[in-house]
Amino acid sequence: MASFSKKNIIVTGSTRGIGRAIAEALVAEGATVGINGRTEEAVELACAEIGANNTVPLPQDLSQPDAGAAVVSRFLESCETVDGLVNNAGFGQAAPFRAMTTSKWQKTFQLNLESAMTASREAYNSMRKQKSGCIVNVSSIVGHGPGKWMGADYAASKAALVSMTKSLAFEAGRFNVRVNAVSPGFVETDLTSMLTPDMKDSLPIPMKRFGKPTEIASTVLWLLSDDSAYITGQVLHVDGGLYM
Repeated sequence: MASFSKKNIIVTGSTRGIGRAIAEALVAEGATVGINGRTEEAVELACAEIGANNTVPLPQDLSQPDAGAAVVSRFLESCETVDGLVNNAGFGQAAPFRAMTTSKWQKTFQLNLESAMTASREAYNSMRKQKSGCIVNVSSIVGHGPGKWMGADYAASKAALVSMTKSLAFEAGRFNVRVNAVSPGFVETDLTSMLTPDMKDSLPIPMKRFGKPTEIASTVLWLLSDDSAYITGQVLHVDGGLYM
C-alpha cells in the first residue's frame, strides 16, 4: 500500500470500534491522525494509547449543529492541511416505524449525516485549494435497503450518506479530490455485542461470521491511499457477502 507518511487525516468517532481501528492503522502507516470522540477524557486516552506524537485530539459531540465543521477547523489549526477525512461517527438504535418520533429521526440524521456533511464541506474547501485529498464515508449495508436490523431512521440516514458521497464525488473530481464510501455489514463492535449467538447464527451471511474492525479499516486505508487514485464515487460493501 502507498505510504501515509506526512499525511494528515481526520477520523471521526475514532475512540473505539471501527473508527479506532482505522486510526490505529493510519498511525502505524505514518499518518498524523485527528482523533474525535464525544468527551475530552475518551479522546485524550485514545491519543495516549495510539500515539500522542502522531495524533491530534479533537473532542466534539457531533450531534450538535456545525460540529463536523468545527472538528475540521480545529485540525487545520494544528496541521495546516487535511489530506484525508473519514466520516465514521454514527449511532443507531432499532425502533419500529409506528413508534418513530421526529426528534429521534432528527437526532439520527444530525449525527449520521449532517455532521458528515459539514465536516466534508470544510475539508473539501481546503482540499480544493491544494487540489488533492480524499474523503471516505462509512455507511452501512442497511443504507441499501430496508432498515430491518437498525430501523428506518438509521437506514435512511445511511442511504442519504451514500447519495451525498456520489454528489460530492461528481463535483470534486475536477479538483483531484476523491470521495468514496464503505458499507459494512455486521462487525464485532459494541453495537453488535448485544446479539445472542442464536441471533448471529440466524443471519444469512455467506462467510458465516461477523467482520472485524481491522477488516473495515484495511478497506478504508486502501480508498484513502494513492493505490486507489482513479476511484471516486464508489461504495464498497464489506459484509462477508450479506448484501449479495
